Amino acid sequence: MELENRMCQGRLSRQQAAIIWLIESEVGADGWMRRRVIEQMLGNWFETSNSHVSQLLRELARPPLSLVVQMENPVSGREKVVALTAEGKAFFQSMIAAGLEYFSSTLSHVSDEEMRWGIRFLALAFGPPAVDDQGRRNTPALKMPPGRLAD
Repeated sequence: MELENRMCQGRLSRQQAAIIWLIESEVGADGWMRRRVIEQMLGNWFETSNSHVSQLLRELARPPLSLVVQMENPVSGREKVVALTAEGKAFFQSMIAAGLEYFSSTLSHVSDEEMRWGIRFLALAFGPPAVDDQGRRNTPALKMPPGRLAD
């Protein structure tokens, strides 16, 4: 919760921050994301209604935030697409900076080697498994953790 609070910087709710993060990480090559996808994903995470997501997006689009822009989908006039504004992209970068600052102070007792091992572990644990041509798992074994973690 403390990490979320720092990343929201007193400006956004948890749900608004999730929308900003979702758009930046899932945006298509054209820079836009379908609003329906945002509604579905946010609904799954927070059990929120589509009308509430619409309200959150309106708040993010209006001053003083002005972090997103919505428009009619050029391919289908029946749906909207959403993108981050320049301010939204800058805020996303400030969220990352706030998160890194939080981790650097909270995890100052962890060595660089331990941190790299932990990142590799999480990538193996939660990332998609590598498979060979026959569909067998082909993920390289994780080396033993640095000494302090193994003790």
